Amino acid sequence: MTRMKTQRKEKAKLILKGWSANQVSQTEGLAFISQTPKAARARISEFQDEIPRILVCPRIDWSWSDIVNEVAGVVTDHGTRVSRGSEVSGIVQVPAVLGTKTATHQIQEGDVIEIFCEGMEAIAKVYSGKTK
Repeated sequence: MTRMKTQRKEKAKLILKGWSANQVSQTEGLAFISQTPKAARARISEFQDEIPRILVCPRIDWSWSDIVNEVAGVVTDHGTRVSRGSEVSGIVQVPAVLGTKTATHQIQEGDVIEIFCEGMEAIAKVYSGKTK
């Protein structure tokens, strides 16, 4: 995995490595955790603020496409460069870290996530809380 720089001064509580889905290089937002597209659709309307959200979910496929279009980035447990998740996030042009294996178990709702993609590799740096 290529080393990438963060703009934050505090140390990340967690760094997850995975596959980059596209050439969109970086983004930042608050963790929005959902296990299913139906649950995500029900919650996405709650977000009336302008704070970018990072979808954290087990995997994405075409059933998630409308949700992926509404978030700043995606972090998944499963997926590779040739998975449906890669297709969805690539077409929508949303930075994604696919195949982390443990994202839904380790990231908490409201954590700040920075996504960095470079080539075929990506990392998600996770910070506690909702502050910058």
